[in-house]
Amino acid sequence: MNKKDFKDYNTEVMLQILRNAEVNLRTAEKENDNEKIKFIKEEIIPKYEKLYLALAELDIRDKSEEEIKTFKETVDKIAETNGLTEEYIKNCISVREELKGKSGSEVTKRMFEYAVKDLKKKKRILLERMDVLLKEEAQLEADLKECIQYDAEMEISGKIVDVREKKRDLKEILDANDIEIARIENDIKSRWKYEIYGTISRDELKKAAEGE
Repeated sequence: MNKKDFKDYNTEVMLQILRNAEVNLRTAEKENDNEKIKFIKEEIIPKYEKLYLALAELDIRDKSEEEIKTFKETVDKIAETNGLTEEYIKNCISVREELKGKSGSEVTKRMFEYAVKDLKKKKRILLERMDVLLKEEAQLEADLKECIQYDAEMEISGKIVDVREKKRDLKEILDANDIEIARIENDIKSRWKYEIYGTISRDELKKAAEGE
């Protein structure tokens, strides 16, 4: 087995396992099966994501025939345990090649990239709002120091409380936005989140999304 075939086979096995995990996860979420959700998120996906990334980067040029055979047997056992035949995996590889450039994978990756772009745009707007609030707070604090009347002091103090509440709420939104950016950027970096759709066409993916 040459380097490309070896890599394609290994990664396709992991991608199909991860694709099934994603399908099962969505089902579990719809059924509010928290135990299954936790198992998939904490046990299944991390395990096979790690294997996918490791095998995708594995360089067999300095490996002996015996080592390559051992790797292949290990992956075959993993595939068999997950109900994936060699014929099925080879068919998936073939379909992936045929759909290259017009598969659901490219669409999903672009969707992730657009989402990150929009979230970063939103972040810039939120930071501008935060800057306005910080300046308003600083001005109110300066006004408070100059205040000599009790009623005016209470009014300014109340405004400061309001501004700080707005800052706190805005920070929560910013933090959630940052978490979402990091999550999607990690999905792009790890690749499998969009590569699992490489064996279906753009139209099939669109129909599936519309049917959900």
